[in-house]
Amino acid sequence: MDDHVSSLQHVHTSNPVVTVSGLTKAFTGGKTVLRNVSLSISPQECLGIVGESGSGKSTLARCILTLDSFDEGELVLDGQVVRGLKRNELKRLRSRLGAVFQHPAAALNSRLTILQSLLEPLDQLKGYVPSYMKGMPSGRREIAAHLLGMVKLPASYMDKYPHQLSGGEKQRVTIARAISTEPDFIVLDEPTASLDVTTQATVLNLLKDLQDELGVAYLFISHDLAAVHFMSDRIMVMKDGSVLEDFAKEALFQPDRHPYTQSLLEVFSTCCLPTEPILL
Repeated sequence: MDDHVSSLQHVHTSNPVVTVSGLTKAFTGGKTVLRNVSLSISPQECLGIVGESGSGKSTLARCILTLDSFDEGELVLDGQVVRGLKRNELKRLRSRLGAVFQHPAAALNSRLTILQSLLEPLDQLKGYVPSYMKGMPSGRREIAAHLLGMVKLPASYMDKYPHQLSGGEKQRVTIARAISTEPDFIVLDEPTASLDVTTQATVLNLLKDLQDELGVAYLFISHDLAAVHFMSDRIMVMKDGSVLEDFAKEALFQPDRHPYTQSLLEVFSTCCLPTEPILL
């Protein structure tokens, strides 16, 4: 096994998998979308970020995934400062990251089979054999079948095309693809927003189970405080590009919460819990 491949194997440490310090970003035209944002996520932890549309949640996610640049601050992933990395170093680091977004149909190429879509991330890491295939046949169909099994889909789905799957099934495929390279950290950006309530509950339970099984850290982004409360160990509240507060989820109902958080709580307590028993 060469140095490039061996460097991709899991190395669990007690250090944060993600550290963001003073991140600031403005779009062309001068509008500031992130204002001095700082956060830290430990191995196997889930940090939930909640806030209204336009609060900067998704822009922050794209910066952490190194898909967008930022103007000020520092981003450290798996102990490496991102700014200044060479292209091959950044590519290797990105293999330690996964992402699941709101619209699974947009994430899957309609012309590719599920097998082809599932194995795209691994195909980009030539020579890398994930640890879950050790002692097993490492053919493409065996890998696809294993990944589909992890998200509770039949192996026969690998020969289907995205249009033959439901929205929830497509999202399970994108989750399987996200975990295929054994990332240390996955960004979940509104992963259930396009799904019906029953399917939302199924997907959230699946994500919880996978986190327990794989020991992966999550950044879970949503405008739905009920889903964030269910998934997360800590909750960060954002508004207008700034962090208003960051607290353990058990502290969500404390009376000293920021007035904006309390306004979100009113919706959480009056409409979400009765219709989503999974989140109780």
